[in-house]
Amino acid sequence: MTKIALLTPNLMGMEKGINRIQPSLGVGYLAGVLRQRGHEVFMRDTALEHYDRVVPNSDGKTVTIGESEESTAAWLSEVNPDYVGISVLFSNLAAHAHQIAAISKRTVPNAKVILGGNHVTNSALDFKYFTSKGKTAKLDAIQDPNVDFAMRGEVDFDLADLVHALSDGKPPYGTPGLIYKTQNGEIKINETSGRLKNMDDLPFPARDLMNMEGYFKIGRFHSANPRSNRVGSVMASRGCPEHCSFCTTPETWGNVVRWRSPENVYREIKGLKEDFKIGEIHFEDDTLTANSVNLEKLCEKIEPLGLSWCTPNGTKVNYHSRNPEKQYQLFKKMKDSGCYQITFAIESGVQRVLDHVIRKGLPLETVLPTIERAKKAGLFVHTFWVVGSVGETREEMEKSIEFAEGCGADSYSISILSPLPGTSQYRESVEQNLWWTGELDPKDIIYRKSLVKAEGFRSSEEFEAWVNEKNHRLNSKLKEYDPQRFKEIYGMNSGARLLVKQT
Repeated sequence: MTKIALLTPNLMGMEKGINRIQPSLGVGYLAGVLRQRGHEVFMRDTALEHYDRVVPNSDGKTVTIGESEESTAAWLSEVNPDYVGISVLFSNLAAHAHQIAAISKRTVPNAKVILGGNHVTNSALDFKYFTSKGKTAKLDAIQDPNVDFAMRGEVDFDLADLVHALSDGKPPYGTPGLIYKTQNGEIKINETSGRLKNMDDLPFPARDLMNMEGYFKIGRFHSANPRSNRVGSVMASRGCPEHCSFCTTPETWGNVVRWRSPENVYREIKGLKEDFKIGEIHFEDDTLTANSVNLEKLCEKIEPLGLSWCTPNGTKVNYHSRNPEKQYQLFKKMKDSGCYQITFAIESGVQRVLDHVIRKGLPLETVLPTIERAKKAGLFVHTFWVVGSVGETREEMEKSIEFAEGCGADSYSISILSPLPGTSQYRESVEQNLWWTGELDPKDIIYRKSLVKAEGFRSSEEFEAWVNEKNHRLNSKLKEYDPQRFKEIYGMNSGARLLVKQT
């Protein structure tokens, strides 16, 4: 039986921040498919296994959390896999992912090492973009001598096909989504196989292979203020119909929202409650509320389970806003089924920025009424904002904060633009050389660090201090004008109080 080890890298986070950790749904799906195909699968989150090991980085701002090279090597030696798959969800995880590749080649030299994940997918797109313009570009995911293959896109089933081809001694080079080097060193990037048409074809994530109790014990879930200390992450859908200039979702999951059937999602959630005694669900969808029909059906199914839930990944404000009663009723059904908080990704309070910089297509006049309806339905409202986009002025940032302060939300996350590979914001930053330091290291891409020059600020430190002050001021508002609501939201949850202080 073929052995496959799937790993996620050590966590890069802020030294004084709240560094969240949760099970990888993407790796869980891969494990589920591989196991269906008859392989023996092992999973390891190297950040989770030694979460208490915190190593300061040279920048004085960030830390690396997770196990030592010796510990990873010992685990690999014990498993002795035929294949090592390493997931790189975020760019700041890439450096340690390549360390794992090197450890693998030293420890189990005969194992094929395969990299994949969101960062790899979008770095491959940038490689194609820049080389098509005659510019020099790197693709570390496959140029690393410790990596045999990389994969891009939605590869839940394509990875299993690659493993089968290699195990059967067949040429793997026609595998959809495959990235490889030819004998003369040329980089080849295959087209993807397209996206799943029937999302119910996916098995549930292989959580029995994960250290779920470890995640529960640490308790650094996606939402800052969970109602339970046993939280399960679920994705009911993939895809987003928007085209935001800072977001990688459309390239990874597409612009069409593809739902699993409400019955399928319900069975997964019911299983989480039965198998892991969870008390809460965090929906990781990019925009859960886009399909109101499916969401309402799901609400009806999960209501009897008695679980709390929220949408920490955010959703767009103006879905169904043309029909105020329909929008309110959707929020009410969400509340009745256990939802306690909805997160709206508003991003900016300036229409020009939304239309021409972020390209979100959000009419600002829909924001305040939607927030009011959500609160009327009994939901707490968290909001996302981003400042420092390429092309945004200091005056517009100030106006955006002013709009946010008056929007009626309960809490706020004001993030600094992260120029993610695969996005137009990243490509503009590269082409115009907008980095504060003159160059970009992927490991620096963390939402609380300023990497791109922001108009009206003299340094990254000045901009970061400005954002931190605005976060603190906005998140202190609720306690001042509605202490009772503040208490209802946060109670004695220390993590939530830290959010107010440090977001």
